[in-house]
Amino acid sequence: MFRILRAFAWMRWRMLANALEHSGSRDTLQRMSLAIENLGPILAAVLLVPSALLLGAMGIGGGYMLAGGGRSVPFDIARVLLLFVPLLVIVGPLLMPGADRTNPIRLLLLPIPRTTLYVAQSSSAFGDPWTMLMLPLVLGIPVGLAAGGAVGAALVALAGALLLIAVIVGLSSLTTSILHLVARDRRRGELVALVFIIILPMVMMLPGLMQSGPRRERGEPRQPRLPAWAQTVTARALAVQPGQMFAEGTRASVTGAGSRAAASLAGLAAMSVVLHGLGLFAFRRVLDSPGSSGARRGTAARPAWGRRIPGLTIGASAVALGQVRLAMRTPRGRAILLSPLMMLVIFGIMIYRGSGTMDFGPFRFNGGLSLATFASVIALLGILPIAMNQFAVDGAGLTMTLLSPLSDRELLAGKAAGNGLIVTAPLLMSLSVPLLVFRSGSPALWLALPLGLLSVYLLVAPVAAICSATFPRAVDMNSIGRGSNAHGAAGFIGLLSFLAAGVPAILIVLLATRVLERPFLAPVLLAAWCAVAAVIGRLLFRPASRIFAARRENLAMIGNR
Repeated sequence: MFRILRAFAWMRWRMLANALEHSGSRDTLQRMSLAIENLGPILAAVLLVPSALLLGAMGIGGGYMLAGGGRSVPFDIARVLLLFVPLLVIVGPLLMPGADRTNPIRLLLLPIPRTTLYVAQSSSAFGDPWTMLMLPLVLGIPVGLAAGGAVGAALVALAGALLLIAVIVGLSSLTTSILHLVARDRRRGELVALVFIIILPMVMMLPGLMQSGPRRERGEPRQPRLPAWAQTVTARALAVQPGQMFAEGTRASVTGAGSRAAASLAGLAAMSVVLHGLGLFAFRRVLDSPGSSGARRGTAARPAWGRRIPGLTIGASAVALGQVRLAMRTPRGRAILLSPLMMLVIFGIMIYRGSGTMDFGPFRFNGGLSLATFASVIALLGILPIAMNQFAVDGAGLTMTLLSPLSDRELLAGKAAGNGLIVTAPLLMSLSVPLLVFRSGSPALWLALPLGLLSVYLLVAPVAAICSATFPRAVDMNSIGRGSNAHGAAGFIGLLSFLAAGVPAILIVLLATRVLERPFLAPVLLAAWCAVAAVIGRLLFRPASRIFAARRENLAMIGNR
């Protein structure tokens, strides 16, 4: 088995090396783009080293202080951090590179036992960032206990740490296999993705939404206590949480409560056996099931769309409508539409319960205008994964688009208009709902907000076209995680351009409200700035058109991957 696992490790190394080596079918820029994308996880792992060392030192210090019999603050912090590990393990395959593990079905032709394949698949969990950070923390605690003279407690903590690692690996393997099974059916995968988009934010905000007591008046102290039934459920859930079982067993071994320590170890062992048993069963189902399921949906051929968006040619309008249709029919596109609305609902309820205000860390939301600004920024940022990869998201459809009698300017204008139409619906909801519900804030600033958003988009649109042509990335729009994200370099440049484009609008509002003390000038000045931004954007589309024309062949090759 160890020889086979060593061969798997070598195979992963060769896959990375092949991705970085010279390929005659790609130009220099595309090879650099692929190298950046493949080196990204390695650089991220290197950046995790200081954090891992810090957590290891925290674990050793916490164990040493715990062995002394006093209160151990580092141990308490570690106990809190371990609360989030199982959640990250479950959510990770949807959002992080852990979901992109090698498909094991192609390995069935090799003379490798399925149990060995399961071990190889499970071992890839050690490459997840949360697992890499958890290891030094939980293994440092028994080292600190041994250094403090509590050798017996250190052995118990070491056994608990190993069992906790086994539980996390089993949970990761089970989650990944279930995700593979769900994703086999396209409709089922889309439904799960949408449920995940809607349910997860609600679960994260549930404690704040369930705070007891009526709507709080101004000056009235907060009452953060949860209902009694919620406290009971929370206590019972924490009792069987793997990280808390490990911490409870370790503390019990130090205080001499051997029965409690043994019960915690037995619980972790039983949980590990159950999770790995279910994980192996689900993994076998993955190997036995076909690569995809679900009947194909046949559609009759439709005549070419004759609709025309004002200001665009028929060809550019067709490109724009095709971009909108792509967003409406894929989970990633629907996520762009739904995520801002969910954030709007959640924060709107919390602001309403707080009598029009809500403190969120260093930020304070005051009235509908603050909520509308926050939700609008979230909606505009949500378009970046598609806008910064607008040519590659079409897949093989891009080749047909390039073969059509469309000029480069028409294609770029259609893509920019399509991305704008996609984000229009969530922006309208983000602006209208807070205005109708709260009805607070200066009318001039309400008029200035959409103008500021328009100026930002006019400046970012040509940058998005340049980044999409320079750093294309083949994606799966049926995924809401890393598989549908734009290239890392394009996403980073897009975020910076968004922030830079928003600075002039913010300065204009501050000039009108703080310096000149005439808020009614804000929409007037922003309207003038929108005209300037439109001219700047039109000028930037010229180099974008030249870059796109030079990259046509490479973009077509990306679309056919």
